[in-house]
Amino acid sequence: MTTNKYERGAEWRQWDLHIHTPASFHWTGQRFDSDLNSKANIDLVDDMISALNNAEPAVFALMDYWTFDGWFALKNRLTQAGAPKLHKKVFPGIELRLVAPMAGRLNAHVLFSNVVEDQILRDFKSALNVELINRPLSDDALVALARMVNDDKLIHHGFNKIDVNTGLTQALRAGSTIAEINCDSYKKAITSVPDGQAVGFMPFNTSDGLADVKWQEHYAYCLGLFKSSPIFETRDTDTWGAFVGERTSGNTKWIDNFQKALGGIPRLAVSGSDAHCFVGKLGDNDKRGYGDFPSGKKTWIKADPIFLGLLQAIKEPAKRSFIGERPDKLREIEENKTFFIDKISVSKNPEVNLPDNWLAGINVPLNPDLVAIIGNKGNGKSALADVIALLGNSQQKEHFSFLAKNRFRGKSGDPAKHFTGEIEWLSGNNASRNLNEDPPDSSAQLIRYIPQGHFESLCNDHVSGKSNAFQKELQAVIFDHASDAIRLGALDFDQLVDQQEGTFRDQLIEYRKDLTRLNGEIAALENQSQPQVKQALQELLDLKKAQIAEHNANKPDVKDKPSEQLSLEQQEAANKLETIAQALKGIEDQELTSKNKHLSIAAKRKAVHSIRDRIGILERQYAQFQTETVADFQQLELEQADLVGLTVNVSAFETIEENCVKEEQADEATVTKSNSDKELLLQQQAELQTKLNEPQLQYQQSLKTIEQWTAKLQELIGTENAPETLRGLETRISQLNDIPQQLVSNEFAAKDLLAMYLMH
Repeated sequence: MTTNKYERGAEWRQWDLHIHTPASFHWTGQRFDSDLNSKANIDLVDDMISALNNAEPAVFALMDYWTFDGWFALKNRLTQAGAPKLHKKVFPGIELRLVAPMAGRLNAHVLFSNVVEDQILRDFKSALNVELINRPLSDDALVALARMVNDDKLIHHGFNKIDVNTGLTQALRAGSTIAEINCDSYKKAITSVPDGQAVGFMPFNTSDGLADVKWQEHYAYCLGLFKSSPIFETRDTDTWGAFVGERTSGNTKWIDNFQKALGGIPRLAVSGSDAHCFVGKLGDNDKRGYGDFPSGKKTWIKADPIFLGLLQAIKEPAKRSFIGERPDKLREIEENKTFFIDKISVSKNPEVNLPDNWLAGINVPLNPDLVAIIGNKGNGKSALADVIALLGNSQQKEHFSFLAKNRFRGKSGDPAKHFTGEIEWLSGNNASRNLNEDPPDSSAQLIRYIPQGHFESLCNDHVSGKSNAFQKELQAVIFDHASDAIRLGALDFDQLVDQQEGTFRDQLIEYRKDLTRLNGEIAALENQSQPQVKQALQELLDLKKAQIAEHNANKPDVKDKPSEQLSLEQQEAANKLETIAQALKGIEDQELTSKNKHLSIAAKRKAVHSIRDRIGILERQYAQFQTETVADFQQLELEQADLVGLTVNVSAFETIEENCVKEEQADEATVTKSNSDKELLLQQQAELQTKLNEPQLQYQQSLKTIEQWTAKLQELIGTENAPETLRGLETRISQLNDIPQQLVSNEFAAKDLLAMYLMH
């Protein structure tokens, strides 16, 4: 049985797919010499391995100009005795410059599998045609190019003709600076690499990128490179969205044409550090080391850190890539560790001597994005699902398929009683249970489990009329997805139904026996007064308090405002960012006010609707009274109007409804303007942040982080009307505490009614 190195499956990791080595002619610092095994080279490679291991990204790609020598040096060193161990995944690559119809120069990259043969890399270089001299790419070709161009060309790039003609190093450097590759040979060379071990990788709106080519004038040229490039480099969120096929507020006007140019096939968009030294200078975008992404534009890819993982991300770029400080999923996991499982394990009790191992030694780390368990029949899918459900206090024990009396538990509990399962949550909380023991009925269900047997029972019993369990499940789902404007204070589906259907029930049933109503209320209160109901709510409340405590423990620190001397432009940007932050806070307060106003208007309309319906009932009852008593009034020679009258004046409702419409229109205009202002402020904020140095950028990021933390805390605390929050759970428990007094009152009323019925 082979061991999977990445047992959790695809996870979010940082990938830096654009770094250089001392073999690159633009390298900052000491460069490699010609002897791979020289002490100077070995020391440089060891420094490179150390920098790779210490940097945050899990995956790197070497993108040296014109050469694979950095990759060869790394591979050579890793095979030597005493070499340091490389803990990161590294792919070979190469950075080139293409002949392009543009004022500047067009860079291009090719990224290769880490298992590609060295000869294939050499063959790839040989397939590239250097323009002007029409020779395959090599150091000799670069030297020959430098020595054949005229003096003006050399001087333009800072070289001297005499030095180039007499010095090999100067000639190679000049050739590396001047050289351009024929574009057709570049595209053909990629396709000639066997087994798909090479992918084109084009810069777009980064330095010397394809965005600088005028599309309208050179459309075919751009489309050709689009077709040959599964990966593009960008640091702009809107452009990332355009490549992966996600519409944003900034690209909505042009994404359709952009995707059309891509042939409707999304591309993977990444942001590399373009590091030209091992270790950079914090906050200095001009001196970035390995993993130092500019302006916090980190590249995250959700895949195994292998070449096949990269190909998987290329297939699903929208779901598997992110450019920014941290993907939303990782932030969600960090803020809700209480509800994410770290791993599941099963062990055999040490005092038991069984001939078979069964589940002994099982240790399954889980991915936070787990959505399915796939495997052939008999491979343990049901066993794993049942064990997870059991340890998560699921109440579906009757529908377990593996942990059933006729299977693993057996009639006497064998062999399940000899095994213990353990669940570990990301918060650090652990729980264990014997596989033959069911969780108490009062335990809070931490995992919702719908096994196949339960699903079939729900559907079949619903169709046959044996049970309303399916209806209850459906009602719970509907309530979970109902907005606050619909709930209006309801804490569960039954309360919501009472709110929405109360007047309709009154219309259908004019009079319901008070005794029946009271008996029903008493039965309901008695059901709610059962100890396990309150115990389950208390466990949920304790769990919510633990989650809040965990959240408070993770409160981010607010960095001190940088005190270093700022340039005039940076000071101006910092001042504007503070003003923008205050304006955004004002907009958030306005959004909360608008939400509360929306709920208030909804409540007023519901009240008007409810009163109108009850007035209608009253009018129908009065009309019925008039019809049924007309003969009696005639017998008594009395006029009905002299004794009984009904006056209805609903003009006040019209005023209220008109005011509601006016308030909604005014609020809608305010919200529209706030959204527009917010979008503009966020755009200005993003632009101004690029002008800040690293300490300022970190200070601004810390302010944003504390705002997000505070908002999450308010969400966890919630309100009395939010049933799953701290305040909502406390309200539900408080309601249970009032039940005994309600029972006493209802029982006295029921006795009085019963006595009156008996008298009649």
